[in-house]
Amino acid sequence: MWNQVQLTTDLCELGVRPGRALLVHASLRSVGQIEGGGETLLAALRDVLGEQGTLLVPAFRDPHSPFFVATDDWDAQPADTVTVGAFAEIVRQHPDALRSHHPIFSFSAIGQNAEFLTRNAPFSHPFGTESPLARLHQLDGDVLLLGVDNRVNISLHLAEIWADVPYIQRVAEIPVAPEQRTPMRGMPGCRNGYPKIEPLLRHSRIGRYCYIGNAPSQLLRQRYVVSLAMVMLRGRGSSLLCDGPNCAQCAYARKMLQETQPLNCE
Repeated sequence: MWNQVQLTTDLCELGVRPGRALLVHASLRSVGQIEGGGETLLAALRDVLGEQGTLLVPAFRDPHSPFFVATDDWDAQPADTVTVGAFAEIVRQHPDALRSHHPIFSFSAIGQNAEFLTRNAPFSHPFGTESPLARLHQLDGDVLLLGVDNRVNISLHLAEIWADVPYIQRVAEIPVAPEQRTPMRGMPGCRNGYPKIEPLLRHSRIGRYCYIGNAPSQLLRQRYVVSLAMVMLRGRGSSLLCDGPNCAQCAYARKMLQETQPLNCE
């Protein structure tokens, strides 16, 4: 069973430092048994980040979940733990946490820059410019993948938007209140192709790798990840799409990419 001191030691060994802004994607199950549960991991992270640091987590809601409730009071609704994990909901419930205002794609933050990260979040392109992800980029923050891989690394959505790949213009009808839906541009798609960036991250020595408890983890400088992904996408727009033969989202994205290619006039 892991305690707070051990988790704090592991986080320091991985490279988490005081004063940093840190986006955390975590699988508590991968860590193993923790004395005190997820609250102990939260305490360890806050201890390492210190008073000047900031913790950020996704607090998404799944509109397809049977537990989803369309309501005017978005901020009070729990995060979908199937989508973002139990740790994100623990952070959201903390009395010091602030939450960005979005019916589906909100974030929760605790610490020095929590208000900056969560204020005035855009409705459309919720992972683009002025989003919590873009604000983390302004702070030169880090991304911690704790027991998870780059499939959950939503900073790659920011790279897709800034690289202006055509498929980022997807539109979806979002439930914003009972019996009310509003079109949202910038609906994220499939993330199963995101691990394609992993070999380049390792080759470029962008990440640091270590175990947090039993969980294989990596710490990434978000700016470097976004820049590398943008280079990939500008070279080949389909770089982060999955190769699943039955993935309708990635098939649609590839169709959009083909439609925008210049004509061969030779």
